[in-house]
Amino acid sequence: MIENDLIKSVGSLFNWVKKEGYYGWDPYDALHGLITTKMCMGNPYLEMMLIQIGRISPINMRPILKIQKGIDLKGCALFARAYAEMCKTVRNKIYLTELCKMISFLNDNSLKDKYGYECWSSHYFPYTGVDKSRLTPSTPDVIGTSQSIIALVEGYMITGDEHAKNAALDAWNFLSDKFIESKTNKIFIKYTLGNDNRITINASAQGLEAGCYILKLHQDRQTKNICQKLSRFLVSMQGDDGSWKYSIYDDGRVRNQLDFHQGFILDALVDYLKYADSKAELASCIENGIRIYKEKMFLRDGRSYYRYPAKYPIDIHNQAQGIITFAKYSVLDPQYSDFANQIAKWTITNMQDRSGYFYYHKWPLIANKIPYMRWSQAWMMLALATLMEHLRDEYRYTNST
Repeated sequence: MIENDLIKSVGSLFNWVKKEGYYGWDPYDALHGLITTKMCMGNPYLEMMLIQIGRISPINMRPILKIQKGIDLKGCALFARAYAEMCKTVRNKIYLTELCKMISFLNDNSLKDKYGYECWSSHYFPYTGVDKSRLTPSTPDVIGTSQSIIALVEGYMITGDEHAKNAALDAWNFLSDKFIESKTNKIFIKYTLGNDNRITINASAQGLEAGCYILKLHQDRQTKNICQKLSRFLVSMQGDDGSWKYSIYDDGRVRNQLDFHQGFILDALVDYLKYADSKAELASCIENGIRIYKEKMFLRDGRSYYRYPAKYPIDIHNQAQGIITFAKYSVLDPQYSDFANQIAKWTITNMQDRSGYFYYHKWPLIANKIPYMRWSQAWMMLALATLMEHLRDEYRYTNST
C-alpha cells in the first residue's frame, strides 16, 4: 500500500474520532446503563447473557436501552501510543496535541488515591466474563495498567514530560509488587488483584511488554529479572504447534482461543528479544509462533479468521493486531512487512466507512457497522500508525544503503 493511502486512512479515522470527542460504545458495555442493570438484578448469568447478546448483535440496541457512551481508559492509552508513532512519522503538531490530551486523561483517571500506586482499570463500565469473573471501573487490572505504562513511556520519550515518566515507573512498581504470582514453579502475572483460579497467559505478555518499555528508561536489575522470568514463562507455555492457550484453570480446565491474543504474546517476546541474555531459544519460539499465527489466523488476501477454525465474522481487532504484529516482526524478517501491508489494504478497502471509522465485524454479505471506539477505532489507529512507522524505517534503510 502506498504510504499516502495510509496517511489518508489515518487522517479520515482521526477526524471521525475527534468529531466524536473520543466518546463511544464498546462491545462489552451492556451493563453501562440503569435499565440493563435493573434487568439483571445482580445475577451473573443474566449479566453474561446480556453482555454477549450486545457483543454479537449487529443491531445496536444501546440507544433504546439508554446505554451511555463513555471514554475508554484503555482506548485512550492506545490512541496515545498511536499519536506517539504519528509524531515520529507525519510530524504534524495536531498529533502531539492529542498525545498530550491522552496522557493527561490517563493521569486524571489513575486509581492512585485508592491503591497508593499509579494504576488503572481497563474500562469505564462494569463487566462480567463468561467464567463469572468481574471487572469494575474502580478495580485495576494488568491490561489497563500495562497499556497505560506503555503510553506514558511513549509520551515521555516524545514530550520529555517527567510526570509521565514517573507515573510509568510507579505503575510498574505496582505491577511488580501486587500482580506477580507463582504456581507450579512458574512466575507469571495475574489478570487482576484478586486470587484468580486461572492463569491467563496473555496477561503475562502484556506485563512483559510494559516491562520492556520500562527497560527503555533504565535497565535496573529487578526489572530485568522480572522480564526474564516472564519471557521464560511464555516460552514454556508455548504448545508444540507454536501457539498458546488462552487460559489454564486450577481445576485442569483449559480455554483454547486462537485469535489476536497470540499477537499480544508475540509482540511482547519480540520487544524482549533485544534484552534477552540467551536469544537462540527465544528467537526460535517467536519464529514458530509467528509462523502458526500467520498460517492459522490469516488468509493470503489479508482477511483473518475469527477464532480459528471459525472463519466468520471477520473481526476488526484481529485485523488490527495482525498489522501490528507482522509490522513489528518485520524488523527480524522483512518479508512480513508486505503481509502487514496486505492486511491493512484489505481492511481499509473492506471495513472502513466513508465517514472514517472502522466496522466491528464483517460477514460475506453484511457487516456490523456499530462504531465501537476502543475495540475498532483505537486498535486500528495504533495498527496503521505502527505500520507507517515501520514503512518509513524501511524507506530510510533502503535509501541509506
